[in-house]
Amino acid sequence: MSKPDADPVYVRASVWPKCDLVCRYCPVEEGMENRVPKRLSGQQLSTEQYLRNMSAISAAGVRGVSFTGGEPTLRPDLPDIIRGVRPHFDRVELTTNGARLGKMTDVVAEHIDLLKVSMDSVNQSDVQLLTGRRFAYDHARDAITWAVSAGVPLALNAVLMQRTYPDLDRTIDFVRGLVEGATAPVHLSLLDFYYSPSRRNEWLEDFLPTNDVLGLLTDRYGEPHTQDRFGCRFYWFDADGFSVRLKDSYSATMRAPKCQGCTSYCQEGVYGIKHSVEGRRRRPGASAGRRQPPACRRSAAHGLRGPPVRLPLHGPSLLRPRPAQQRRCARTRRRLR
Repeated sequence: MSKPDADPVYVRASVWPKCDLVCRYCPVEEGMENRVPKRLSGQQLSTEQYLRNMSAISAAGVRGVSFTGGEPTLRPDLPDIIRGVRPHFDRVELTTNGARLGKMTDVVAEHIDLLKVSMDSVNQSDVQLLTGRRFAYDHARDAITWAVSAGVPLALNAVLMQRTYPDLDRTIDFVRGLVEGATAPVHLSLLDFYYSPSRRNEWLEDFLPTNDVLGLLTDRYGEPHTQDRFGCRFYWFDADGFSVRLKDSYSATMRAPKCQGCTSYCQEGVYGIKHSVEGRRRRPGASAGRRQPPACRRSAAHGLRGPPVRLPLHGPSLLRPRPAQQRRCARTRRRLR
């Protein structure tokens, strides 16, 4: 199998706030994975500032970085960021729909440990329907074909839904065909349709519990290897020569007991730290006015050296005092007069 024996603590690093697709399951109105208060939106860090933050996070003990967006390849200086973070992290990953991957293939081939390409179906018409864009299928296929030919470790990310489930066998066969000509590991990563308030209607219509698929894959490939990644469970199957990874649709979602009241978006599973385009840093489960679920607090602290909350990061949300802090400071000044 291509699964890692043990994942490092990751920073889920958003480098671009927008996407060129409008996927029906993606909470675009809520900022996708780049969720920040409106007062901070658009205050993008420079390349140097972003790299300074990544260096500080690495110094605190975070050993992996996974770049996301929006669509990360839309950021013009992404190659500079990838080069800059490589010396600081043991593992560097990139999630993309393939939009502008062709402009940075040299950097990706040299520095990326795992390229995760999003393609939810092998049926072109379904991809167009799900993403709202005609070009989405071609961009994803081109990215996949290039990764296989260039020997870049590849994961095909597919969101399981009612409408894509009938094509699951075709998707597995497609990945099996890639493996036959690949010189680097290739695996299929099956994700759940993650619930978010702005996609409630779509979720009610298309949600498929991945536990329904667990039995099917177990009957076909035998008992899976279970991997707990910071509070989120994954099942790894040996599918006759390549790996199929299935994300549990309950252990790290808003429906799980530990996640009640949390607004974090954890489509690919809980990560150690999230970092926004604007420099805002959050532990998983941390959101305005709410404490993290205990499991997320333990997961975020695991493997980190020192108190991460004091990291000398650059970004407006970290440099400016919050309103509650401002009120406390004002009361203190009045008492001292």
